[in-house]
Amino acid sequence: MANFLRSLALQGQRHMCMIMRQNFAKNCEQKLNDQINMELNACHQYLAMAYHFDRADVSSPGVHKFFLQASAEEREHAEKIMTYMNKRGGLIRLEGIPEPLPCFKDTMAALKHALKMELEVNQSLLDLHALASSENDPNLCDFIEANFLQEQVDGQKILADLIRQLERATTDVGDYLFDKYIQSAAASGGGALHSEKDIPRR
Repeated sequence: MANFLRSLALQGQRHMCMIMRQNFAKNCEQKLNDQINMELNACHQYLAMAYHFDRADVSSPGVHKFFLQASAEEREHAEKIMTYMNKRGGLIRLEGIPEPLPCFKDTMAALKHALKMELEVNQSLLDLHALASSENDPNLCDFIEANFLQEQVDGQKILADLIRQLERATTDVGDYLFDKYIQSAAASGGGALHSEKDIPRR
């Protein structure tokens, strides 16, 4: 009996979500759930990267802080989409998160993996935007444009710049100086992947 009553209560709550739902296609809801889980996967991968570079036998505090900030940003993105999903009357479905890569050969390998991950996230957002457009959902299009698209492009440029700068530092001393550089950028607020401080203003 208790289970039956609980089931009725849950159905009632779901009904309240459905009566506020308007012009929100099921395939857009599914794609948003896919995006939430992709952002959380990226969050965990960046977290694993951060603490790899915090190990005593690696000891790159600047890179550690950079990836720690990136992890927090990806979680923030996931939470932003979840808040939006609730506003539209959708149902959030969180999936199991695959185990992230635990370690990397060097900073260059980690940065290249991060760039590959950001490109995949960006492509998923572009696909979501195209789907929202085809479903005539201007609110979802606006949400993606206002909160994610430019930010992703800026983040990809930051990673590409860091990779090129590190390519010029081909010695252990170069790696050390690069870490000091990225640590100082992170401390000033300009080292985050998606920080608005990285965007020049006119």
